[in-house]
Amino acid sequence: MKILAISGGSKNGTNDQMAKEALMGAKEMGAEIEFIHMLDLNLVPCNGCVSCVTGKDGVFAGGSARCVRKDDLNWLEDKIYDCDGVIFVMPIFEKGLPGFFRAFQDRFAGPSHDIGMLTIAKSIWEQKGSPAGGGPDPRAFKPRFATYIGIGGSDWACRMSADFNLFGMVQMWKVVDDLVFTWAKSLTMEDDRVAQIREAGRNIARAAADPAGYRYLGDPGICANCHSRLMYLTDDAKTVECSVCGIKGELVIEDGKIRFVYLPVQLEHAHNTVPGKIKHVEDIGKNEGAFAAAKQTDEYRRRAEAYKAFIRPSRPEK
Repeated sequence: MKILAISGGSKNGTNDQMAKEALMGAKEMGAEIEFIHMLDLNLVPCNGCVSCVTGKDGVFAGGSARCVRKDDLNWLEDKIYDCDGVIFVMPIFEKGLPGFFRAFQDRFAGPSHDIGMLTIAKSIWEQKGSPAGGGPDPRAFKPRFATYIGIGGSDWACRMSADFNLFGMVQMWKVVDDLVFTWAKSLTMEDDRVAQIREAGRNIARAAADPAGYRYLGDPGICANCHSRLMYLTDDAKTVECSVCGIKGELVIEDGKIRFVYLPVQLEHAHNTVPGKIKHVEDIGKNEGAFAAAKQTDEYRRRAEAYKAFIRPSRPEK
């Protein structure tokens, strides 16, 4: 059993300290532990090349779908795939996750790591006779646990939990704890909160040691499916969509409290379920196919060339 903690704060600062506090709890439960300071890594943004989907080693070729960009992502991917649980400890920037984590998320929580996409890649690979060296990494399908810890200096934090859960939803990780600490500049000196983080480390180690006994221990939230509190009011000003799992329903008041209610059929479309993911992949496939066909037409080429010729991007002198 191995637990990895990834911190995104300043070096040896509060986020690093609390990541190590959680690892102390995991170690108490017998876990092998490892720590990564995320800002030590070179992680460049996704450039939208979609090689992970349509390239020679992409999803639709039954390949590994690994990113072709040359940085530390594949190293970090191996570290994550080799563990049973990951503790993410991140600072809160403008109510949510910092941009450098989002750059990582766009690549690690994009199509190249989506369980729906990888399930299709595996199926294509098997249809080809499972050739050696092909197909997605089998470690991607391993049940894995996550604990999220957000640390902010004020109460501007309303997106943090949703941002975290959008990340783990793609791989269908099981969330153990989801903790957001506001007004936490001096968190290291707050014994009650530090103890809560130590216990979170114990909790994820317990889950990894006994997956069958897993249970969610975080904030129950508003959405019964994914525990999110972040809701989006659609154009009809009546239908509400969960901003994490995409389930649509309505907000009702019962016993003076707001509840989010939805029909059971909505679970078939939820972004954190296999049926919902497969539907998403099918939708993407249709759009990609239509776009590929459009690009072969003379009219598309004419329009694209006109935009290209209209103005060139400004760049700094090197």
